[in-house]
Amino acid sequence: MSSRVSRILVATVILCAATAAGARQPPITVSELEQRINALVNGEQRARSLKPLDLDQDLSKIARAHSQDMANRGFFNHVNPEGETPRDRLRRAGYSCPKTTGENIFQNNLYSRVTISGDRKSYDWNSLGQIAGSTVGGWMHSSGHRQNILNRAYRKTGIGAAIATDGQVYVTQVFCG
Repeated sequence: MSSRVSRILVATVILCAATAAGARQPPITVSELEQRINALVNGEQRARSLKPLDLDQDLSKIARAHSQDMANRGFFNHVNPEGETPRDRLRRAGYSCPKTTGENIFQNNLYSRVTISGDRKSYDWNSLGQIAGSTVGGWMHSSGHRQNILNRAYRKTGIGAAIATDGQVYVTQVFCG
């Protein structure tokens, strides 16, 4: 069976399962989510008369890889199970920050609630805007994360998201100054 046919079958099964569950999940793409989060973070910067952070694609790849690692292996931490820190990940990728680095992580969900009635499940799905907004809102209500976002020493950022099979959304933001 060709890979295209396999993908169509998997997509059909997922669509049928969602329809059977009475769910209408809004479309969420990782790249759109990352862009929306970046726009909201830079909105926080502008609201305080700070220069917006430059989005760096290499930093975004590093951030996305960490989010995907957390989603794949089911952990949520700045340090992976092998003990690799954010700075270690930057070094491994060959990325150098001249002065300082930082990292924010956030765990979100595609849905806010599941209602089970007999063998039927229905979901209260979060929109892309809700996921992005609650992620940045969560960071801004946490002193350490807020400090990273508003730190004038940082000039570049990378944002990476990953969606786990259970609907958890992992977001990593890497800072470089």
